[in-house]
Amino acid sequence: MNRLMKRAVPIAAILLSLLLISAFSIYETGDSVSWLNQHVVTLEGCEAGQGFSDLAPLSAAIGDARIVGLGESTHGTREHFQMKHRLVEYLVEELGFTWFMIEASTPEAHLLDAYVLGAEGDPEQLIRGMYFWTWTTEEVLAMVEWMRAYNARSDVKVHFTGFDMQTPNVAAAQAIRFLREVESPLTDRAIEVYSKAIVAEDDTTFATATYAVAADAARGKTIRFSAWIQTEDIHNGYAGLWCRIDGREGTPFAFDNMVDRGLSGTTEWTECAIELPVDEEADHIVFGFLLTGQGNAWFDAANLTVDGVPLDTSKLDLEFEGTGIAGAHTNLGSYSSQMDQSAAYEGAQSLRLTGVERISNTPLVSDVLPEAETILADMGAAREVWLSLHSAEEVERALLNARIVVQYLRMKANSIEGSRDAAMADNVAWLAEQFPDERLVLWAHNAHISRAPGMMGAHLADRFGDGYLPIGFATASGRYYAIGDQGQRLHDLQQPPTESFEATFAAATAPTFALDLRQVESEVAGSAWLTETRPFRLVGSLAMDEQFFPTPLRDYYDLIVFIEETTPARQL
Repeated sequence: MNRLMKRAVPIAAILLSLLLISAFSIYETGDSVSWLNQHVVTLEGCEAGQGFSDLAPLSAAIGDARIVGLGESTHGTREHFQMKHRLVEYLVEELGFTWFMIEASTPEAHLLDAYVLGAEGDPEQLIRGMYFWTWTTEEVLAMVEWMRAYNARSDVKVHFTGFDMQTPNVAAAQAIRFLREVESPLTDRAIEVYSKAIVAEDDTTFATATYAVAADAARGKTIRFSAWIQTEDIHNGYAGLWCRIDGREGTPFAFDNMVDRGLSGTTEWTECAIELPVDEEADHIVFGFLLTGQGNAWFDAANLTVDGVPLDTSKLDLEFEGTGIAGAHTNLGSYSSQMDQSAAYEGAQSLRLTGVERISNTPLVSDVLPEAETILADMGAAREVWLSLHSAEEVERALLNARIVVQYLRMKANSIEGSRDAAMADNVAWLAEQFPDERLVLWAHNAHISRAPGMMGAHLADRFGDGYLPIGFATASGRYYAIGDQGQRLHDLQQPPTESFEATFAAATAPTFALDLRQVESEVAGSAWLTETRPFRLVGSLAMDEQFFPTPLRDYYDLIVFIEETTPARQL
């Protein structure tokens, strides 16, 4: 399965699970619940747009914190996403936060910034372009649309970006584009090194046959790209189509790569299709055939229509009856392509793409990493010269993109500096340095925003002290959306163990509340239990039978938001 789809519980949580809870303090359940009822902030609901009167007490709890981390106990819980949306609105409108950062690849997430600031585009496709199915939900889309509406009526804007670094492809492309624009002598070397990093080392390396046509005849209409596909033993990936609507500056208005419905395993000939709206400002349409993972995929009888009328593709051999792929650019990496007469949906032959089993490339990472680090250092040395000729945003983002490539390679090489969470914290800190007078809100899993050793939140706490405030999320019952043995589907939340934090939270009068853990005192009978290490739910994007792990809650979070019963996030 694609690495991007396998968002397991973080290592820190797994290590914690190995600890034994030797004993819990003896406490009166009545005292604990009574203390909770006196100290929680009752929240009226999860849905945004209902005002902030119930959230107002949180202003004092958040105080002057410059960076607020919003967690979630699973990557597929609707009410957690909705409450986070509510809190984002509150932080922006009432407390002056201006930057939103999500647990997604940085440059891909930043493409949404133009949309929330008012540019045209398809928000659903831009969200899909962040790769993670976890954010491809109605709840995230609603928040994005609120940001756009807020910016349309406000002089102070809220921005959208990311802080992750698990995919270097777009970062590398943008760094190379900048080097070309400034006519840097580093350009050729960067192209060579970054291509090794992406093709040789990316788990999600893919093969494509790519076509491009002008958008003149399609502007303001709907384009449909279809083809018939047959597969054999596709694993660790999928076969499908892809299509992107580009503007004159290369900004994508819409994008779809069938990541949520591609073909895998062995299938008979199946018709697949993509439909996208073509913006009035579109310049060209890029489309093609895609294979990730290993196995064989055959493509045949492709068709391109605009509002149901065939587009002139006479110069493109979309039926694959020639000797080569006419009019296409291929990106094959370690894959192969050929015209295959042994299989065809119609006509005499089809296009076959083949992905072979790959051997670990860890030694190669060790070769590429120093080269990428040298490029980053050389770009840093040229920074002052570039700043005298170009905008600071252009220069600093180019350096960030080059740094993301290095971060990715370090992670692949398992170097000491290669922790994903440390890199994510570096990227958050980078944005904070670029905008020293602005406040940031982060959206990620509970584990990442926590102060657990090695987690992003711990790194941020080391750098910003009390300026970083993590808010964990909890739930007691319901269902969630995650990847299981049978793919992505709904799963049941495990009943909280009697000694868990959630079991006591569920006994409180308010079904939804916020609790400032900094009020907790070990000497007070009613709150002493909150100072202990107890079971606390941690589920990533993989379904889990055992969902609770020993957690020193007060050490890891400043605030907890509890929602007694929750439902699965709703996929777009």
